Amino acid sequence: MPVHPPPPTDPAGLVDAWARTVRNVVDLGRTARPGDAEKPTDCPGWTVLDQVAHVAGAEAMTDGEPRPEVDVSHHAHVRHEFGALMESYVEARRGRSLEEVLDELEERLEARLAFHAADTGWESAPVRGPFGPTTWPDFLRVRTFDVWVHEQDLREALGRPGGLEGAAASIAMTSLFDALPRIVAKDSEVPPGHAVVLELTGPTVGRAGVRVEEREGRARGIPLFTGEPDEHPDVVATTLTMSTQVAGRLLAGRRPPEELHVVVHGDEEVAARVLASLAITP
Repeated sequence: MPVHPPPPTDPAGLVDAWARTVRNVVDLGRTARPGDAEKPTDCPGWTVLDQVAHVAGAEAMTDGEPRPEVDVSHHAHVRHEFGALMESYVEARRGRSLEEVLDELEERLEARLAFHAADTGWESAPVRGPFGPTTWPDFLRVRTFDVWVHEQDLREALGRPGGLEGAAASIAMTSLFDALPRIVAKDSEVPPGHAVVLELTGPTVGRAGVRVEEREGRARGIPLFTGEPDEHPDVVATTLTMSTQVAGRLLAGRRPPEELHVVVHGDEEVAARVLASLAITP
């Protein structure tokens, strides 16, 4: 079955999903205890304060703030140009207090909500996303996914679990399901004749599956459970069962699979390949 509850598809629902996860980040920051800002998180090289600075910086970039002219080459966790771009907005906010960065984030949130409320034509207007020009609905999906991942980073670091159900979590889990054919057939190199099923036990639940076939000399991931009549040869099936929280850590590449609770039924080698390839964040 698809992800349940289903992710929003209408513009108003996408705005609300993005705003809710941003507000969660703000709430986590506002209720942090003394010393929490400096705590490390699962995101390599980033503290709690850095996480909030990233969310604020990404919104600043969307608002047209030029890339800060700062040196980030000394950070070992910066591995590519996209990472350097994101890090530059974080670096520019280092030295500010958590409260100051939260103030900025709240101001940008309210300004964006006012924009979406006042401009009736924004749905079809182009916008420059982190990977190039896109549409506002697609951009909101990407931003919601990103903020939700960092919300979960904050919750893990602060011992404040939550946010695992609702629109933002549904968008994140749907992104994982959408990527599964590529993950299984290309990234994991699961051979033809195998199928992989991913089951989410909740709070956001769902099931997605992929079988691998050879087509034109290449392995192709063919989605299962589409509702369409589909005849295919028998396959060796491997099922991976995990919670939303575990799926969130894996899709973000935050924890190695051996540190997380995943139930495997089927081919252990296939399972290990897929679990090692589930990260879909840059």
